[in-house]
Amino acid sequence: MIKELWSSFPRLLEQRINALLDEAEPNPIKAFQLYKTCQRESLWSDTFEKFSKQLETFFALPKSERKKSSLDALLERPVDVLVWEDFHLNFRTAVVDSRSVSHLVSWAHHLMRVSLKTNSSVISADVLQRTLHYITNPPLYEKAKDITFEDFCSAWKKIVFQLFGKKHDDDLNHILKELHWLNTQLKNVEQTKEGGARFYPTIYLTQTEIDWVTDVQKSVVANCPVPKFPLSRGPQKQRLSDLERAIQLYRIVQTTQLPELLEHRDNIRVTILDRCANLLRERAR
Repeated sequence: MIKELWSSFPRLLEQRINALLDEAEPNPIKAFQLYKTCQRESLWSDTFEKFSKQLETFFALPKSERKKSSLDALLERPVDVLVWEDFHLNFRTAVVDSRSVSHLVSWAHHLMRVSLKTNSSVISADVLQRTLHYITNPPLYEKAKDITFEDFCSAWKKIVFQLFGKKHDDDLNHILKELHWLNTQLKNVEQTKEGGARFYPTIYLTQTEIDWVTDVQKSVVANCPVPKFPLSRGPQKQRLSDLERAIQLYRIVQTTQLPELLEHRDNIRVTILDRCANLLRERAR
């Protein structure tokens, strides 16, 4: 499982950093700016306090449900497209959930420590926490959305230099070399797929199996109980059996609050989502 996660680490890290915005809320300045915009556009005539409650309601929705129609229902009349675009947050206008950042730090630190077989200071939880803080609270000259793995590495190098100067350059460069190699391999695979390389399905799934994998994926994303395999004999295909084993582990740690198990829960969760995505992508059509 660790090996699978590590091979996709650059892309998973990108996805998890950008996903922090999915559960973020507007910061106070952005919230007030939205309030004034809605007042100016005759979308809201009540107090800022009541407007703030509507904002909380809107941004509490899962991203998939955060549609223009949902916002329209919370305001006094439908918003136009330009105003709607203003409700899309970036790291400069958002407040991200600190617990989600901490979980991401723990996940990345654990995966790097185990996979790289090092306890170097440059991959310490403190360094990674500071790096993510820099990314999620960007200066004016830095990107505020669509963070790439290269952006993470750039921020990471800045933090390491601020803390240690050039003391750990050898460690950092060695680690970056391996990570850039991983990222290059992922890009090559992605470019091959985009280039229209002929695709051969690697697994044949029945509609029942497809529905189950889809439901598992949705449940894990929503952090809901994961459905059991619908047939009493259990999955008969190796990759479905592998997914089922990961789900069994996930059920054990799904509700834990123990710090030593939380990082395993996140690792298992990512593994399940990765396996579901691969199964649905690679199934015979």
